[in-house]
Amino acid sequence: MSILILTGPYVIDNPERNVRRLIQRLRDKQQFQAGDTVLLPMQALNGTVDAFWLMRPENRERNDYWLKKLASGLKTTGVRLLIPVALTQGVGVLEMVGGQLRTLAIKPIDGGIYVEAEQTQIGMDVIFRTAAVGEPFAIPDSSDYVIVDGRGFDNGHVFLGQCRLVKKGRTRLSYLGEADLINLGEGHVCLQDVHHERFAAMQMALRCYLQNYGFERVTIGISGGLDSAVVAALAVSVVGADRVNAVVMPSCFTSQASKIDAQQLAQRLQLRLRSIDIMPAVQCIAQSVNPHLPYWANKDLMNENIQARVRGLLLMSISNADGSLVLNTGNKSELSVGYCTMYGDMVGGLAPLADIYKSDLYKLCENVPYLREMIPSNILTKAPSAELRENQKDEDSLPSYTELDAVLKDLIEGAMSGKRLRKKYGAEFANKICKMVSSSQFKHHQAPLAVCLTGRPICALTPEFFHGLLTQN
Repeated sequence: MSILILTGPYVIDNPERNVRRLIQRLRDKQQFQAGDTVLLPMQALNGTVDAFWLMRPENRERNDYWLKKLASGLKTTGVRLLIPVALTQGVGVLEMVGGQLRTLAIKPIDGGIYVEAEQTQIGMDVIFRTAAVGEPFAIPDSSDYVIVDGRGFDNGHVFLGQCRLVKKGRTRLSYLGEADLINLGEGHVCLQDVHHERFAAMQMALRCYLQNYGFERVTIGISGGLDSAVVAALAVSVVGADRVNAVVMPSCFTSQASKIDAQQLAQRLQLRLRSIDIMPAVQCIAQSVNPHLPYWANKDLMNENIQARVRGLLLMSISNADGSLVLNTGNKSELSVGYCTMYGDMVGGLAPLADIYKSDLYKLCENVPYLREMIPSNILTKAPSAELRENQKDEDSLPSYTELDAVLKDLIEGAMSGKRLRKKYGAEFANKICKMVSSSQFKHHQAPLAVCLTGRPICALTPEFFHGLLTQN
């Protein structure tokens, strides 16, 4: 008999709907036979990984009720289920067969729970993954096991259905987000390096976000730069070119090279590129506010940010008009140090790149064939620029992204102390970066929802994280 995994995705906070779907699905005799063992992920009941101590008591009781309904609905099918769930008495794994429920012994691991082969009766350990993409996940010391992971997107965290079968220490089967029903008897191995995992996670997040909130179209500002190119390619891969509003918004500082790069990108992605000149609006706003400014005001900075905010206004106007979702195009490097404009290039409902550093974005494009094919080479090789003033380059205000990201990774993911950072990178440079990150907290808290790709996205940084980071002098 077969051993199968139903990865989902499942509906968040709707166990009734999930249970009714499972009953209907598992009664299909063409797919499931008496004697089959079906493994369900942690998301099967509530559509998300439930933290027992955060759940309301009434929700645990609700789980108990719908589990009994599930057992009753499958009583005559002969199908055996193994399902992890948060119950009234705690988190556990239940065996369900013939309308009867039995609790199996579990062992906690970092990023999941597992049941030993003696309990599963399928000749291998079963590991139920609770860790999202980028979160710590430890596999117990076993040569025969199967990893069961669900699919979905919940509050920034992505679950990719990263199921894997290992026999005698060798991987026999692996999946990455593309299958809702997996038969362990049918070998399938996919590439699961960090770059493919991240791109698949962004695709899963966007797909689920659109479904959860009822969006059918997306709107993106195309600049001719790398960030917007990756987001545009991502959007086309998920919804298709005909459902992407691609808008280029040139100013008097936009180079001809950027316009050509935007056009070439649109051609490769088969996008209809719309162009809106922002200068009339920028000049109107500047002329309106200039008479009311003090003599010492920084008008240059104001004019740069007006450009970004006009672009944000135009994108949100299109979104309001046709009900599309604006995708933010900012990356983790820029957001960390505040190299972005509130209510300007920070607009959007979802930020696919907000947890990936700029230097890693280049590596992503080099290693994911789809991105390598779709993004023009000039976009990957030219110096990054916001083009808000004449001949501007990002490195006018920031270190090179290689240097910047090295410090940021040690600071954020590595949680390295200020003292160790100063010793490793030099006091002046380390203090400069730490001060930029610390002073940008107000932007971190107002950024769009990020697709989390690491264990520590910017939105997870609390004020306490920065205590003692900077020297008092």
